[in-house]
Amino acid sequence: METRKIQLTGGSTFTVSLPKRWAKEHGLESGARMHLYPHSDGSLLVRPDPTNNGDREITLTVDHRSETDIVQTVRAGYVSGFDKIALVATGGIDDTQRRAVTRTVDGLIGLEVVSETKRRIVLQSLLNTRDVSIRQTVIQLQRVTLSMHENAVTAAIDEDSELVTRVRNRDDEADRLFGMVSRHYQQSLSDLQAIDQLDIDRSSIADYYTTAQQLERVADHAEKMAVIAECLDASATETIQNFDSIARSARGIVTDASSVLLAGADVEMAYRALDDRDALLTELDRSDKQLYHSDSSDQHPVGLLLDSVRRTSEYGGNIAEAMIQRAVRTGTLSE
Repeated sequence: METRKIQLTGGSTFTVSLPKRWAKEHGLESGARMHLYPHSDGSLLVRPDPTNNGDREITLTVDHRSETDIVQTVRAGYVSGFDKIALVATGGIDDTQRRAVTRTVDGLIGLEVVSETKRRIVLQSLLNTRDVSIRQTVIQLQRVTLSMHENAVTAAIDEDSELVTRVRNRDDEADRLFGMVSRHYQQSLSDLQAIDQLDIDRSSIADYYTTAQQLERVADHAEKMAVIAECLDASATETIQNFDSIARSARGIVTDASSVLLAGADVEMAYRALDDRDALLTELDRSDKQLYHSDSSDQHPVGLLLDSVRRTSEYGGNIAEAMIQRAVRTGTLSE
């Protein structure tokens, strides 16, 4: 670490000299343009003027990769923030691999196939970072997730196959929204220009990412409940008479906790969400015992439904804890 004294130049401008060795290592000379990134914590990041403002590109070899491997590879490239992803295979990309690429691209917002040859497929992100609102994306994810959860519970109670299909289809939408939040969060860790374009600070985008991650997990459990609903016998959920009420309480925990970030609610909502979570977990323990002592033939699937509700309340609690940490970090915690 080096230290410098602030100098007053021209009677109105503060200046700080740069370490000569560092400047030489980066090819800086008098007149070079520098970029300054002030942060709310009092730090100031200084970087030379970027010489390459083009797309971030990566080439990935996919020889002999399975469909599952292809899906994970494309998603990793997208979430990592690359604007252009080239998939190459010296022995050629077969039809199965191409279908896997197409299926994955369809599930990612803004990603398109721009060129194909026998040995190469090039994907391009058409997202304009300046047009992206992380806040609105997470709000939309919250709405999708809670709607999925409510419909999954109704499907289990009413044996509604149409709702089951609707929930399963919307899980792809939830995945797409979370994928976009993940992409911009990853970009923010390495690309300072991305943060400027998103008009958000790093701490806030981390909070949005944490919230989105928990919401995506709730969506996964909503889909799981919908799948279970397909194989339940008539009135199976009557084994747990208050199942609908329990599930509604779990959604309320998620809503209250995320409202601190998404609706500007007071942090007291986060504390209330944690109290509600603890109360609900106690009630779920009683329901588990009730189910264990029942003679229902659907003990196992109903038990899985209860577990998904439990997980939902816990994910809401995770959001609440993150919001309290945010309030402490930003100094907005009420005395």
